[in-house]
Amino acid sequence: MGVKNYTILIVDDNPNNLKVLGGVLKSAGYNYRMAKSGKLALSVLEKTKPELILLDIQMPEMDGFETCEKIKEIPENQNIPIIFLTANSDAESVNKAFKVGGVDYVTKPFNTEELLRRIETHIKLKIQAEELVIQNASKDKFISIISHDLKNPLANIIGFSELIKENYNEIDPKKLLNFIEYINNSAVFSLEILDDLLDWSRIQRGSLKSIKQNFNLSDLLKNNIDGHTPQALAKSIFFESHFEKDVQIHADERMVSAVVRNLISNAIKFTPKGGHISVSTKEILINNKKLIETEIKDTGIGIDEESIRKLFKIEHNYNSKGTNNETGTGLGLILCKEFIRLNNGEIRVESTPKVGTTIIFDLEPAC
Repeated sequence: MGVKNYTILIVDDNPNNLKVLGGVLKSAGYNYRMAKSGKLALSVLEKTKPELILLDIQMPEMDGFETCEKIKEIPENQNIPIIFLTANSDAESVNKAFKVGGVDYVTKPFNTEELLRRIETHIKLKIQAEELVIQNASKDKFISIISHDLKNPLANIIGFSELIKENYNEIDPKKLLNFIEYINNSAVFSLEILDDLLDWSRIQRGSLKSIKQNFNLSDLLKNNIDGHTPQALAKSIFFESHFEKDVQIHADERMVSAVVRNLISNAIKFTPKGGHISVSTKEILINNKKLIETEIKDTGIGIDEESIRKLFKIEHNYNSKGTNNETGTGLGLILCKEFIRLNNGEIRVESTPKVGTTIIFDLEPAC
């Protein structure tokens, strides 16, 4: 197992121990943070989530046992493995180490090779557990979409088509047209769900590859805005465009179109009547690298900070209804993140409840 920039937090009140452990971890390729007390360790954990913690038991003010308990009280820290470092290998100390939440212990003076193997093992177990959670969440999400989100539009298609079949000669032509429109909308929605499911399945198998080429992002944005204009006008929502006529990027055009389509559709969904949506691009420079930044901004209901952290994670299953009770699967934004990632880009969200949401993604310019 490569260390992959894994970070380890060392907690020990002895500066020499910190120095020695830091040297061992650095030589093995790990990043590390240091804390000279339990209190400082809790402060570090507010800003950094390491893959593992090495925790000394014998410390003044707050010993390792109390520190471990306080660390595990915080939900975000519960899955971080803690290995105790101790000169005491008596049964009582060992039992207490496991009781308060430790996963292992190493006696001082420690054997470097043994310590590194234990660290490697527990990081590997942590990553496998996290992957299992995501796999189970993906499976649950698929079942939910098939059993609920896909079932509803299919039920509409069957229900309205049966109604037309049984009462064709008695239905008013205007009502008939409405029924046909319901059937069409439900069929389109079902197809979109199936497309999303197939794309997500291909991503999980690693079989969906991006085919990058130079293309006109401006045309793509304009076409997507035009395609969504009837949907927006139905809610008296208007578009503002702020991009030049010939913005060229290097990416998979189909994937980028899917991203833009999802983001504009969401903006309409979560914007109340009379609002507006702005679509813009600009050239930016990050670490001396030129990128094209695309911004889709709405004046909708906004998203709170806690929900933003769940948006692109399938294990959190984030989903909500639109301002007109529009429904969705919650899979669209997750696919957006994967599509942007497959094109060497990044996507992020800025939002204020009751003010609006801005979603921004960066991609490489044409080469």
